[in-house]
Amino acid sequence: MSTTTPPPLIVRTTGGPYERGRQYGTAARERVLLSLENYARVYETFAGLRWDAATALAETFLPVIEDFNPAHPEEMRGIADGAGVSFEDVLALNLRTEILFSGKARRIAEGAAGAEPPRTPGECTAFCDLRGPEPIVGQNWDWIPFSHDTVVVLECAPSAGPRWVSVVEAGLLAKFGMNSAGVTVLTNALVTSLDVGAPGVPYHLLLRALLESESVDAAEEVLRSAHRSSSANYLLVGDGRGVNVEARPGSAGELNRQPVERGGCLVHANHFSGGRDAAFAGGATDHGPRVMPDTLFRYDRAVALAELMPQPSVAGWHEVLSDHANFPDALCCHPDEKDAELEQGTTVASAVIEPERRTMHLVLGHPCAVPRVTHDYREFFAGA
Repeated sequence: MSTTTPPPLIVRTTGGPYERGRQYGTAARERVLLSLENYARVYETFAGLRWDAATALAETFLPVIEDFNPAHPEEMRGIADGAGVSFEDVLALNLRTEILFSGKARRIAEGAAGAEPPRTPGECTAFCDLRGPEPIVGQNWDWIPFSHDTVVVLECAPSAGPRWVSVVEAGLLAKFGMNSAGVTVLTNALVTSLDVGAPGVPYHLLLRALLESESVDAAEEVLRSAHRSSSANYLLVGDGRGVNVEARPGSAGELNRQPVERGGCLVHANHFSGGRDAAFAGGATDHGPRVMPDTLFRYDRAVALAELMPQPSVAGWHEVLSDHANFPDALCCHPDEKDAELEQGTTVASAVIEPERRTMHLVLGHPCAVPRVTHDYREFFAGA
């Protein structure tokens, strides 16, 4: 891992799925290779899987993925060819959540017979603020420090459908972002005892499908219709309204929908808001507070700071996301050198988004130290 944040890599792709993938893989080749190198260590450390076992597990998802959207594996093949790696390698990267958190869930289930599994760094703190004249939304994405060197701003102009932009790890199809149809997608990783790696639509491919949606209603329909493999939180904003959807593995019955009303404000971290040790139908348990223990503090702190904000603003939310209370496991997370390398957390990216202005105020690195850059996507989106 480098000691300083590398220059931003912005990749703009156009055309059909394979073409876009090849453009992406070619432009981000060095970062894709670094993603593969580091996730080989991550999978073995947290899930107990060597890379060949991880790719074999990923391949069991391929029939579901092809049925969900055949363009997604086609694009992954383009990424692989552009980066000079195998399709199975790129597939395993895009199943990072299914491989990682299913391994964590299995280890927790076996915990009575063994040592506590390594602690995963906290992932994301997201918000949707509808108290002002226009929505202000955003999130921090926290992960392992090597991700400073693998992050990519991916701007996509497909041959059909909305244009979109997403902040991703090199080789992945999507993470959080916004599109030309006015849909903004924010997200938090969740993990329950149901996350056992059973084949279903993977988390990051669902994020991509949400970014390809023409409306918030259409995005919700994607979540209801897909048989999901992983737990996750999806915060969807568009047309001046928001909806937060907590999802467990499964289909429509495993969704908890919470509208964000005009005049309201919602914060979400890496645990279910239905309960801090929530038990669900069938005896499922929320493992978020155990796997990512700083989630409870980050949630409480962001809510408290939001309540103190006299008027919602980009600058105000930037300050919230830069907060250092409970340092180093703060909203603006910094590595704790006392932890093992792969157990350290860091804020990799921080975004405050004005959906109606099609504007993303983005920091790649720590928002406390790195200046935010305003990306105005009105012209790019107008070409959709």
